[in-house]
Amino acid sequence: MAALTHVCLSDLHLGAAYSILTGVADGGALDLSTTSPSLDALGRALAQQLPLLAGDSPPTLVLLGDVLDMGLSPTGDVVRAYQRFVETFFPADRPPLFSDQVVCVPGNHDHHLWRAAQDEQLLDALDAPLRPGDAAPELIENTPLFGAPAAASRLLTRVMRGYPHLANAQVAIAYPNLGLLNPANGRCVVLHHGHYTDAMYLAMSSLNGSMADRAARPKRVAGVERQNGAWVDFLWSDLGSSGKTGKEATTLYQIMRDAGASHRFCEQISHKALAMLGSGLGIPGSTELTQGITVDNLIRGLVDASFGRGAESERNSYLSVMSSGATADLRWYVGGPVRQQLQDEGMLAAVQELSFVFGHTHKPFQDELVIAPWALPVSVYNTGGWVMDQPTMAPTQGASMIFIDADLNIATQRLFNDPANGAIAPVSVRGTGGFRDRDNPLLGQVASALERSAERWAAFSDCARRDVTLRADQLLAEFFKGPDGAPRRAGVER
Repeated sequence: MAALTHVCLSDLHLGAAYSILTGVADGGALDLSTTSPSLDALGRALAQQLPLLAGDSPPTLVLLGDVLDMGLSPTGDVVRAYQRFVETFFPADRPPLFSDQVVCVPGNHDHHLWRAAQDEQLLDALDAPLRPGDAAPELIENTPLFGAPAAASRLLTRVMRGYPHLANAQVAIAYPNLGLLNPANGRCVVLHHGHYTDAMYLAMSSLNGSMADRAARPKRVAGVERQNGAWVDFLWSDLGSSGKTGKEATTLYQIMRDAGASHRFCEQISHKALAMLGSGLGIPGSTELTQGITVDNLIRGLVDASFGRGAESERNSYLSVMSSGATADLRWYVGGPVRQQLQDEGMLAAVQELSFVFGHTHKPFQDELVIAPWALPVSVYNTGGWVMDQPTMAPTQGASMIFIDADLNIATQRLFNDPANGAIAPVSVRGTGGFRDRDNPLLGQVASALERSAERWAAFSDCARRDVTLRADQLLAEFFKGPDGAPRRAGVER
């Protein structure tokens, strides 16, 4: 039996009231002094299951992006929610569930963790005095795919080290991809939050391509981040902290369910972007760029191409885990920038079996996709998410936990999907349904450990059902409030 080495979670959105892992009071207000029932039950279930799978050392926890609801939630709320998470996953009064050396792969909501890690890495490089003729160090554009991540999060590390038993803890930052490789069997697992498999977050690449009349998307992950990183920051940091417009962004998926609301939201984003350009850079919307195209035309077209089309996609995709367009974008990212990163690091020929793990969509699934240049299908796993994105239940929405052992076998444990008719499906273990399942011992091992901790997982399922329902009810109540906070009257648009 190969020991469990990594456990992956994503899209916790700690600090947001719409996350079932953030503590809230009965009325829906944040209560960050307490642990949410679902988080507490999750910790208790893992405390019984994980020791049955771990070897001599506890596994590494991989936080696969959107762990913190940064930008859309106050920083103090995010930090306090993360403290409750640390207390649950790294308890002081029990044997450790996880190694105190954590890896975080930032996403779009916590992209700021990557920006901060870049700055810290640059400052560390400047500790050595520059000799005459030396080139000044630059910000790193991405971390290496394999080996120890070259950056760290001072924020997350400092929070963990605030507990005496975690004095040596560290949260490393890998971005945008984290790779695990087993040369003995030719297996490789690549982990990425998932925002660069989403066309909305590649909007600047699309814009660059359309204006320069050339291939739209970069070949390397550094180019993807270079072109689109500032756009990610704008959407979920600058925009998210910008008054009423930022507040609207917290219910983006809810807004996308309504065509009129989507149009109004796009208008707000356009106005905000133009105001930022005018006040910050002195560039008015009427400024002509080329061939009669103005800054105003450009911004409105960009917002419509990203948010507008994204809204249509979201309104029509709640019954499927991925649309055909999203699947094409996933194939592009794995077969393009990921493949190129493997080649640049001299590892492409060593990879016979590739697995790709991501989150971002809040829709957990597992499948196999044919992606060149690999002869075998690529195993694809999605970790789902822990939030209610809209006031109605979506059968595709939910969360999974990904287990990886030393041989790079993978098992996904589906933790929950939104309740159907008030009932929630029990926690279960799943493979891709392909040929790899037959020779995957981890599936049986995780299933056996799940069965031996069934009572605690049943308690978790009950908490998740209640918390998801509570968040849906709260969103529904907000949806029917008018601008003055009073309930909307039927048939009246305020």
